[in-house]
Amino acid sequence: MAGGFYIDIHVTAEKPPSGQEIFGRAPDFTAANVMLWSDEPMVAIDARTVLLGYLFRKGPPSVRVRDWAGVDGSALVAANGRELINGYWGGYVFVHVAEDGALYVLRDPSGLLPCYIRRSGCATALAGDVTDLVVPEPGRIDFEEIGRILASGDARGRNTCLVGVEELIAGECLVVDRRSARIERWWSPWDHVTPRGMSFEEETSQLRWTIADCIGSWSSCFPSILLGSSGGLDSSIVAVAATPRSERLTALTLVSPGAAGDERPYAHAVASSLGIRLRHAPLDLADIDVERAVTSHHPWPISPIFKQAVGAVHRRLQSEMPIDAHFSGNGGDGIFCSIRSAVPLLDHFLSKGQRTGLGKIVRDISSLTGADIVTVLRHAWSRYRCAGGAHVPRYNELGLERELLARIKAQGFSHPWLSAPADALPGKTVHVAFLMRAQKSLELYPRRSAPLHIAPLLSQPIVELCLSIPTWRWIADGRDRAVARAAFSNRLPKTIIERSQKGGPAEFNLSIYRTQRDRLHEMLRGGVLAAAGIIDISLLDEPEDISWRGNAREQRILAFAAAESWARHWNGG
Repeated sequence: MAGGFYIDIHVTAEKPPSGQEIFGRAPDFTAANVMLWSDEPMVAIDARTVLLGYLFRKGPPSVRVRDWAGVDGSALVAANGRELINGYWGGYVFVHVAEDGALYVLRDPSGLLPCYIRRSGCATALAGDVTDLVVPEPGRIDFEEIGRILASGDARGRNTCLVGVEELIAGECLVVDRRSARIERWWSPWDHVTPRGMSFEEETSQLRWTIADCIGSWSSCFPSILLGSSGGLDSSIVAVAATPRSERLTALTLVSPGAAGDERPYAHAVASSLGIRLRHAPLDLADIDVERAVTSHHPWPISPIFKQAVGAVHRRLQSEMPIDAHFSGNGGDGIFCSIRSAVPLLDHFLSKGQRTGLGKIVRDISSLTGADIVTVLRHAWSRYRCAGGAHVPRYNELGLERELLARIKAQGFSHPWLSAPADALPGKTVHVAFLMRAQKSLELYPRRSAPLHIAPLLSQPIVELCLSIPTWRWIADGRDRAVARAAFSNRLPKTIIERSQKGGPAEFNLSIYRTQRDRLHEMLRGGVLAAAGIIDISLLDEPEDISWRGNAREQRILAFAAAESWARHWNGG
């Protein structure tokens, strides 16, 4: 089930290139100076207003809105779409042309429908696939932005790594009129961090019902769903919530070398308990080409090379079975505030003072992290002395040019969510940073030519509820994501609820490096990133190290190679 959209906006008589050459047909919607093409589901609200994507009226139970027939949309239109933020949720882009000709384009707070912007003179274009806005050619790449992405997960903001292309961040509205084009923030995570005054038991109950409602609603939209299931907590929760309303749900677990790469026992436990189909497939080195861009449809080079093998598995399965959407537990760690530091102690102290409960929180942190009580207290004090305990962007300096790093650190972060209010608790600055990172390039494959990817834990009602839960509740009894574990303790096997470590493709990644070492090094030595002053190729000359430090170096080289192949693609090959 393919999607995608393209919007042309022109504010003078001179029209920009038409999206008709992309979609091969006349516009699906026109109003004043706007032409719109869409392969997304469309909800027509009135002659000047349309919504693209998936929309649900808030519940519970939430109800999908497929058309606006018989419903008065005057309140929605009168507020230029702001009412959507309060009364609805989904994965959508809202488009409204006011009577004065001003255009409003709102991207919903989940970010589940991508939206990129290209401005050129009097023309502005938006699309769900960046490949519909620009083509690979010399001069297309913003190398400085690539450096920012490689330096820190906190460094990414509105700009993409393609010159002239921006992202409309989740919850933002682009307003275009004859005077200007500006971006307004209509939703912010900081509007939802105030606790709702619930007990731990009430929070777990509310979270369970909200997740069941949202993920169940998403599941009802697609006849056949392939769920990436590792047997970890997040994907298992998605499986539990999706099963009751799924017409056909198949779980897939990927197998890679090493004990940590084989999670079939955990995935089987989940699938058996729910009575759903389980497929498993190995990651194959034969599917890896280190010189091929991993996800060239992304405007940032952030996908690791091993994703090529994942894509090959998905393509093979798609030839065997119908796949209308890919589901995953992506973003769960951040949404469920998987925090491992002393900031929950700071949050409790700063909001409640020296009241009963501090001792338990210290013990919970000690149990979670393995640090003794003295170390926990020392860390809390040290953290508080640095920016009051607030989240500070961290940088990975390994292999980057020093001058580049100095510029990036001087610029700081640019994502608006990282600008915390003055009274923000330290733990919530971390929680919001986690959420911001979870939003990056959610699309597995080009939206217009492949099944959609849905990360349903990012649904607005789930995110807003989780933001309101105090950080110390998330580490209750020394367990990370404690509220989520408690919410589904009676719905998932005990082995999943109590699982504290999760596997991954680390050994497969190292196999890629070891079998392709010479090719990787050659790519980077003669590559565009080195020529642009982004990476320091002396990293390649360091002696091999069998310790974890050596693994860090090898993983870094793989990340650089993924960015290099992406940059070569967008530089015109």
